[in-house]
Amino acid sequence: MKENCDFYKNGKILVKGVKYCRKLSSKILGLMFVSDPKNGAFLPDVKDIHMNFVRFELKVIWLDKNFRVLHQTIARKWRLYNGPEGAHHVLELPTDRTYNIKVGDKLKIKIYENKQ
Repeated sequence: MKENCDFYKNGKILVKGVKYCRKLSSKILGLMFVSDPKNGAFLPDVKDIHMNFVRFELKVIWLDKNFRVLHQTIARKWRLYNGPEGAHHVLELPTDRTYNIKVGDKLKIKIYENKQ
């Protein structure tokens, strides 16, 4: 079963159709080997990431256990990134869009089954 998720801030949608990486294998693969990040990926219970075999830069957002934004950066290919103290989740988004997300923002998530 493939799952997607949407992220909201203050009741307004920020990003829709994000790949939800529930299983360990999907967390390890993330967006490796794909040609298009589509709407990004969400990695729950992950603090550190790598960009090996990822073909594009990503906007990476680290969230605490309550989905508060702790840090964000543009992740480049072939690098490792360690999450900040207190990080529990990682949200990876395409860099070709603008997101109104700032450190300290509290996000909400809606998880649903991908019908495709």
